[in-house]
Amino acid sequence: MSILKSYDESTLLSLKNGEISAFEIIFNIYKKKLNVFIFSITKSKYSTDEILQNVFIIVWNTKSNINVSKSFDSFIYTIARNLAYSHIRAIATKDSLKQELWKHMSHPTCSIEDEIIYEEYRDVLDDILAGLPKQKRAIFILSREEGKSNQEIADLLGISNKTVKNHLWKTLQLIREQLEPHIKNL
Repeated sequence: MSILKSYDESTLLSLKNGEISAFEIIFNIYKKKLNVFIFSITKSKYSTDEILQNVFIIVWNTKSNINVSKSFDSFIYTIARNLAYSHIRAIATKDSLKQELWKHMSHPTCSIEDEIIYEEYRDVLDDILAGLPKQKRAIFILSREEGKSNQEIADLLGISNKTVKNHLWKTLQLIREQLEPHIKNL
């Protein structure tokens, strides 16, 4: 049976028409189950978060193509599965990421305490990133979360490679300074 009940067809129609409130309902219904599903494939909290975000971006960007008479579960889980497998294939081509994947596969479960610490650390980091100027935040995310090289970032943003390097250095220094008191508390 579908997670989204058949009587919620109106929610899908609202989503199809671009209503943000319908998107929020869909997000809240599916985020936890998709998180577990994606993590079962990637074995990485970071990768799972990134893929989950991309699933909902795709849902939003393709909302006009949603067929309300077909299973929305199949639609959203297919997107999640395809993104997770694409991620695994991409990892297979990068040695450092491959080693990280094997590490997670050999130790697939974390303790509850580790999860709590990770979430606290991630919240603090998100707060730090939110306080950064737009360009520094974009450079950091492209570099550290999307894995782009300095040259790729420079080309994307239309700035010099040296500017990217300087922004990253200053951002990492700021993050270290602001995280230090929190790390001692964790």
